Amino acid sequence: MGYAKRMWMEEQAREYHTSSDGVCVNCFDDPGLAAFIAEHLETNTCSICGRKGNEKIAAPADEVVQFFLEKMYDHYEDAANTAPWDGEEGGFMVTTYSMYDLLFDKYPDIAPYETLEWLHSRLKDDVVLCDRDWQIMTPGQALESGWGAFAESVKHTTRFLFFPNAKRDDDDGEPFRVRPEEMLDQLGEAIQACGLIRSIAAGTKVFRARGHETGKTFTLPKDLGPPPVEFAKTAGRMNAPGIVVFYGAYEKETALAEATGNHAAFSVAGFETLTELSVVDLTNLPRVPSIFEGGPRESLRSLHRFTREVSQPFEPDAEIHIEYTPSQVVSEFFRHRLHDGQGNPIRGLVYGSAKRTGAANLALFVESWEVEGVATETWRKKEPVLRLVSTEETVAAKARKKKRS
Repeated sequence: MGYAKRMWMEEQAREYHTSSDGVCVNCFDDPGLAAFIAEHLETNTCSICGRKGNEKIAAPADEVVQFFLEKMYDHYEDAANTAPWDGEEGGFMVTTYSMYDLLFDKYPDIAPYETLEWLHSRLKDDVVLCDRDWQIMTPGQALESGWGAFAESVKHTTRFLFFPNAKRDDDDGEPFRVRPEEMLDQLGEAIQACGLIRSIAAGTKVFRARGHETGKTFTLPKDLGPPPVEFAKTAGRMNAPGIVVFYGAYEKETALAEATGNHAAFSVAGFETLTELSVVDLTNLPRVPSIFEGGPRESLRSLHRFTREVSQPFEPDAEIHIEYTPSQVVSEFFRHRLHDGQGNPIRGLVYGSAKRTGAANLALFVESWEVEGVATETWRKKEPVLRLVSTEETVAAKARKKKRS
């Protein structure tokens, strides 16, 4: 076989047109693609934007296109190899895509339009693609489905006990399925993998608001901290009735905004943490990596969804709201089963405020007798976790304030 023919056959076998082009980091918005380019700089000129430099600023286009295709084929495959064909209708029986569809419809944010056009011109868009392993759920889909099944289970089937079930018929062919009894462990693993267990330093100030009638004030730790168990009669986003949780915020304005009930006035207490507390922090989740990056993509997608759910407003009333049950169960899992890297128990949860954009709420697993100055039985005595350092009365209608310390 002659050299020219061999080169022609190799070109035909490729799924892209070879060229001597170079492409620079500035022409791609996707962090994964940009990082690949930055690691493979070989030329001084970008063929897309025309930028030139005295140093190497662009990677070989062929290497970039090949990397792009490798990552695409981690998620998509040739429909002709796996997808069923409908002979009567004359089409595949699954969702299919052209490379144009993927570039301009599913992933238009990876680069400016000019770059997408350039990239599409390098590709041989003659293959019909479908989702890889379309017959089964992806790990991300399995996590989402598992959360839905878990939520449905704790709301309507079993709330306090989770028994391992024998393999069911509907599990066949679903290797990533997450059953309700597995969901909490999966969530814990995702939180640890994404580095969401963080510390609240000793000396951190947190605020808590308690509503009351005008003229009635609260100034003592026992009245402004979490209630004793015998008075913990109402449910919260992170607790069932009878379970004590300290709800607070980092700013007094957030504590007031999040305070529930129709009260004429509020006493706002400032507490100081007396020890370092390990918490699950859902306020600064890493972004979900693109398909061109590494990292726990599926876990983060699931955690972003969970965070949106637990950050929804909570409006207590006489009804028993079973829609809060999943987050209450998860809260108890954090409290009793999850630990930080040093084996310390998780002492709370930090999540976004539904009432103040950019602010955070805290649900600390702190009992009333863990507040300094609150009397309790001798056998319960231990080092306090919180200290009351300030109080402030706010009249709801007129925002009139009277400070104490």
